[in-house]
Amino acid sequence: MRPLYKIIFLLLLILFSIAGVSDKQRTVIDSQIFLIKEGMISKEKVFKKAKKFDDTGVFGIGSDEMTKEEFENYLKSKIFTIHD
Repeated sequence: MRPLYKIIFLLLLILFSIAGVSDKQRTVIDSQIFLIKEGMISKEKVFKKAKKFDDTGVFGIGSDEMTKEEFENYLKSKIFTIHD
């Protein structure tokens, strides 16, 4: 039973790590994936573009800012689902 708990924990961790990427940020990242794969733009530049659409909330309350780790996890999940 223990391995089952570990698998469930890892799946939940992956799901919640993507939660920090907003819909607008996903749109920006998705539109740049081809350019990243072809080496025409760096991941850092795409991260900075998407970071502009962070949800800052009101006076910091309710803010949901995308972290570099959340960006990397989302990017990995999108790149591995695209078939060349």
